[in-house]
Amino acid sequence: MAFRDHLKSVKTDSRKLTDFDGLPKISQANLEQPIILNGFESEIKCQLALDICQISVIADTLGIKESKLSDLIALGISNPKDPKLISRENATVLENNMDVVDLSKLPIPQYFPIDAGKYLTSAMVFVMDEGISNASFHRMLIIDKDKMAIRIVPRHLHKIIHKNRKNGESTKVAIVMGADPFVLLSAAISFDFEFEEIKVASSLHSEGYGKELEVVELENGVIVPANAEFVMVAEILVEDISEGPFVDITGTKDKIRDQPIVSVEKIYHRTGPYFHALIPAGIEHQTLMGLPRTPTIKNEVNKVTKCVDVRLMKAGSGWLSASVSIEKKNDDEAKKAIDAAFKGHPSLKKVVIVDADINVGDGEKVEWAVLTRSQPDRDYYIYKNQKGSSLDPTRYSDGTTSKIGIDATIPVAEDKGEYLNYR
Repeated sequence: MAFRDHLKSVKTDSRKLTDFDGLPKISQANLEQPIILNGFESEIKCQLALDICQISVIADTLGIKESKLSDLIALGISNPKDPKLISRENATVLENNMDVVDLSKLPIPQYFPIDAGKYLTSAMVFVMDEGISNASFHRMLIIDKDKMAIRIVPRHLHKIIHKNRKNGESTKVAIVMGADPFVLLSAAISFDFEFEEIKVASSLHSEGYGKELEVVELENGVIVPANAEFVMVAEILVEDISEGPFVDITGTKDKIRDQPIVSVEKIYHRTGPYFHALIPAGIEHQTLMGLPRTPTIKNEVNKVTKCVDVRLMKAGSGWLSASVSIEKKNDDEAKKAIDAAFKGHPSLKKVVIVDADINVGDGEKVEWAVLTRSQPDRDYYIYKNQKGSSLDPTRYSDGTTSKIGIDATIPVAEDKGEYLNYR
């Protein structure tokens, strides 16, 4: 299944777009519901796709409950499978290529006025290193018709680039946009170096769609999803350039840094491609950051009590706050669940534990449980001098933070009928 297969029931908006810089306002006005925009001229007959990769859309496409997604992701992580390598002739992503590389021909937005310029935000970088595939998300600032500045954090790709730079060599990569949500989710997970995201994506494909993920080898030796909307053959150079500021997942700005330059050599695309415009701090950004963390939280909580569901909350930017529902047998299990959740996702700043009758995907219901099933002096737990998230602007200068855990579960010995919402 491809990215476009998730768009079949998405409405199309043909309003005229003179530029692509107003997408956040369009998304907000549309209540972050999936939408396709086609009211602009495009030499390659491209359309914009917004707010596609979110929990409700993925679950609906798979025909499963939203609460089952984290279990499916956990299964894919624990059981990676080789993808199916197909010929270049059968790879739909290679159906067309731009005669001359010109990034200005693509509908690339500047999402917010404070951003340094136009950014690719849904771009995944695929690279091969000693026969091992790696895939990860990276924002890219457009600096020329064929060049971008790429933000790279100290993980696997950073390690590969550093190794090549020590030898004075650039790094051959592929930049993929408009891939299936399982590929997107796999690329968003921070694995240990020996894990291959493409194999996790293939496992998720097998479990979710009943078939392997199809991939194709590009002329530079990099393996990519064969049915993505766009793929760029590129190199990460040995030179750096200033990148940023940029509005990140919390809606606050990330700082300016010197980052590597990417040189684009060729752009392939499907016929009538969809350009995936991922709005920073929007629903897709939060889903792709937060959803892959739910199985790790659930796994840790299951070690101390029965975990029913986990959700990274929108108010916490899909990253800093989690709500966890459990079925406890003893009152101390809620506190243990708080500790376990922080272990499962160390970037969390707040955890709320609720009973299984509370829908953790509904922030209002979680808040209702906090106010009707907990007492601050008894059920609030403050943790000092904890490792903080770099995305939290309130963290202390040494990188630490304080955290809060709330036990909003009904005491085991109490009459549950006194705590139920009968409305």
